[in-house]
Formats: sequence, structure tokens, C-alpha cells
Amino acid sequence: MLITLIILTWNRYQFLDRCLSSLFANLSGSCEYEILIMDNGSTDKTGEILNGLENRGMSCVRVIRNLSNKGLNAYKRLFGMAHGDYIIEIDDDILSFPKDFDQTMIDYMNVYSDYGFLALNVIQDEHTNGAKPDSSFYTEDIRGDMVVEKGPTGGWCSCFRKRDYRKIRFFFNLIPLNMKRCEDGTLAALFRFILRLHAGLIKNAVCLHACGPYYAKLYGQTDREIEKYMTAGLTEIAKNYRPADNKPSPSSATCPRETH
Repeated sequence: MLITLIILTWNRYQFLDRCLSSLFANLSGSCEYEILIMDNGSTDKTGEILNGLENRGMSCVRVIRNLSNKGLNAYKRLFGMAHGDYIIEIDDDILSFPKDFDQTMIDYMNVYSDYGFLALNVIQDEHTNGAKPDSSFYTEDIRGDMVVEKGPTGGWCSCFRKRDYRKIRFFFNLIPLNMKRCEDGTLAALFRFILRLHAGLIKNAVCLHACGPYYAKLYGQTDREIEKYMTAGLTEIAKNYRPADNKPSPSSATCPRETH
């Protein structure tokens, strides 16, 4: 098994349906893979989407259902279940993937062997910043025709080696995860401090990470996003999802790392 693709989802069935459609359409077919999808206690139509997926009889897909929301700590179980040499973590609000993105990520992991955590780049426009920080945080690392933007790396569609994860797994499992201490930042920090491995974005492989109030409204997820941020005590972020005129402006399209 070469690749394990992991999706953790909670009450975003409209995002999830679009995510899965684009995912299957853009896998290279050149890699062996398994797909692990965990429903983190959803109460919407997520179950129907996953039942339909299971009914397709795809042996590479495994669905895990939590009776209640385990928060981001559910990633600890998911990562431990992975059989792949490489683990690709995917947010359920990735609505568009670049063609053959899985093979691209493996190719970059092989060339950038001194990196432990690589993610796809994201679309940034008037609707979303894709949760990517300002360009001033990045420096380009060019190797042949490959370019990595070295710097902060989100978990929206990110890849790491299972052998590296095994070396930091003990410490990762000890750390309580939440929206202020997310799994992606924790992984990148552990890879950096323990294994001296860098993190970055694959500059020319771009996905649509549909975070922010515009896409939440478009896909009927506004109330869910407000609930998520209010529950986490992030009231200022929640306010971005309730603009007075109900039409998010470009400045309110910014968003933090999306979590489940």
C-alpha cells in the first residue's frame, strides 16, 4: 500500500459530496491507495453520502463512524489506522483538486527529502484566502522544475511519510488537539523540532480550499461554521460569518485553518 488518503468530516455533507467527486476524478490511478473517511458524529445527511459511497462496493474505501464528535483528536486514531507509506490528509471542504495530485505529492516528497510536511497550494481570490498566510511568510525552494514555497503549511491537502510519523507519534498522541492547536500545525512543529524536517506548499499544484463565509453561505454551511467557532470560543472569527448585509466582502473572506 503506497498511499493512505484520510478525510475527517462533520456536518458538511454538501462540501463532502463535492470533495469526493473531485477527489475520485483527479486521482492518478498510478498509485496503490486506500481511503479512510471518518464521520465525526454528524447529524446531517453525511451518513447518506457515505452510505452511497459504500454501496458502490469500492474495496479501497473504508468508512469509520463515531457516535459523537471527537474533535481533532480523531486524527490520532485515523493516522494510526493508515497502512500507506505516505499519508495524505484532506479537508472535506476541498472542492477541486489538480489532476494526478496524489502522484505529484509523492514526486515532491521524494525530491524534497528534507521536508516532512508538504501541502498543495490554494486558490486565493475575492471569495477566500484558502487559509494561506500572506506571501511574506514564504521563500521559494527551487529544485529543477519543482518549486516549494517554504513556510506555514495547512492540512487542507497535505502529505507526510508514515516512517516520519512513527518517530513523532508518541509526542503527537500526548498533545490535546483543538481549534487553537490543530493537527497540521502540531505535525509540522514536531517534524521540525524532532526530525529537523521543513514544511511548505507545492507552488504549482493548486486546490480550492473553500473556507470562509462566501462558500459557507453558498453551500448552506453558515450556521454550522458559526456553531463551530462559537463552541471553540473563537467569537471574533464567528462574526465574519454574520456580516450585516449578508454579503461577505473580500476582507471578510479570510479564514483560519479550517477544522472539524
